[in-house]
Amino acid sequence: MFDILSLAREREAQGNYVARMEIGDTPGFRNIAIHDLVQKYSSSAFRYSPSGGEKVLIDKVLETQWPNSPVDNAVIGPANFLITAALASKTAQGDIVMLPDPGFASYKLAVDFLGLRAIYYQVYGNNSAQFPNLSTIVQSMKDKPKVVVVNNPSNPLGIAFEKNVILNSLQNLSDLGIEVIFDETYVNLVYDDTKVAVEEIPGIRIRSFSKEHCAPGLRVGYAVGDKDANKTMADLMSMSISCVPQFIQFAVAEYLGSISAIEFTNELKTEMSRRLDYLADNVPAEMIKTKPNAAFYSLVDTGQRGGDAAFSFLLSQNVSTCPGSKFGEYSKNSVRVSLAGSSENFEKDIEMLCSGLRLWMSN
Repeated sequence: MFDILSLAREREAQGNYVARMEIGDTPGFRNIAIHDLVQKYSSSAFRYSPSGGEKVLIDKVLETQWPNSPVDNAVIGPANFLITAALASKTAQGDIVMLPDPGFASYKLAVDFLGLRAIYYQVYGNNSAQFPNLSTIVQSMKDKPKVVVVNNPSNPLGIAFEKNVILNSLQNLSDLGIEVIFDETYVNLVYDDTKVAVEEIPGIRIRSFSKEHCAPGLRVGYAVGDKDANKTMADLMSMSISCVPQFIQFAVAEYLGSISAIEFTNELKTEMSRRLDYLADNVPAEMIKTKPNAAFYSLVDTGQRGGDAAFSFLLSQNVSTCPGSKFGEYSKNSVRVSLAGSSENFEKDIEMLCSGLRLWMSN
C-alpha cells in the first residue's frame, strides 16, 4: 500500500492539492482524549512491557471487548502483526488457508510469508456483497483448509454482514477440525442495526484500537483466543517488535471504557454515516458497488478497463485512491476510497472524485 502513499506525496511535492482517499488513515477524526493521555504517560520511565501486553491493558480490553473471556486469553500488539501471528499459531508451512475475496491485502502477505497456500471464497458478486456458506464449500473440497479467515465488517467493502449469516456459514467447521480467525477490526464501527460479532464459534478474534479510536500511529490492537495460540503470538512479539511501548499501553488502558471513549466513538459513527450517505448521493449510482454500513471504505466500480488504469487516471486528476486489485480478483475492476480524511476538505475531495470519475467514464 505504501507505494500508493508515495505516489500521492510526489504529486503534493509538485505543489498539487491531492484528495487523499487511498488508505485507512484517519486525519479527519482527531482524538484529543487519547492524545492527551499519551502525553501524560510519555513522561513516565520508558520500561519494557511483557511481550503479550501489560496486565492493566489486558484487563481493560477483556472488560470492554470480550467480557466473557479468561484473563490469560488475550494478547496486545499491532493488529496487522497479530494477523500474521494468529495464522502462525494455527498453521504449518504448506497448510491451506481460506481467505475472503475481496479481502484485506495483509492476509495474502501473511500467507505468503508463512509459506501457506491460499484458497479464496467470494464475498462480492452480481453488484452486491454476499457471504457464502463456507461449511458447504469446505465439505466439497478434496483438500480441507487448516484455517478460515473471516473479515466482518469487510475491508474493502465497508459492509457488515449479519451475525446469523456468518453463524450459519461457519457452524460445522469446528467439527471438521478447521480453525477460524475472525478479523473484527471494525466490529464497533457499524452505522446501522446490523448485529456482527459471532461469539458462539470458537476462534481467534482480532480487533484494532488504532482503527476504532482513530489513532493509527499508536499501533495498538488486541487478540483473544486459546491459551496456546496466545503464547505463540506473544512469543512472536518477543522475537520481533518486543512489545508495544509501555506508556502507550497505559494511556490506552485509562482511555478504554471512559466517557471520552464512548463519546468519541458515537461522534465518529454519526459523522461516518453522514459521509457514506454523501458519497452515495454524489457518486454516479451505477458506479457504487455497495452502499457501506461500516468501517471507512467504499468500492467504486470503474468498468472493464480495470481499477488499476482508473487508479492511475484518477491520480493524474489529483485524486488518490487504492486499486481494487490490491484486495482480490473480484474487486479488480474497482477502486477503494477511504472516507476518513480531513473534515474541512471532505466535500471538496468528493467533488474531485466525482469529477475524475465522470471524466474516466467519458473517455
